[in-house]
Amino acid sequence: MQKTKPDYIEVLPGAMPWMIKEVKERLQTPIFAGGLIRTSDEVLNALDAGASSITTSKTELWDIV
Repeated sequence: MQKTKPDYIEVLPGAMPWMIKEVKERLQTPIFAGGLIRTSDEVLNALDAGASSITTSKTELWDIV
């Protein structure tokens, strides 16, 4: 990723905020968090850890923030 410098990356599973934080610190690239996000708390935790946005098929989570 450091060579190709993508515009965004997706961290899976997104329900692991510690991994989102680590990837964000290492790469300084905007992050989509996706996979296994099932609750509003998991959405907020991912965003607090540094995710720019969340990908989920659970429509009830789309308008949390």
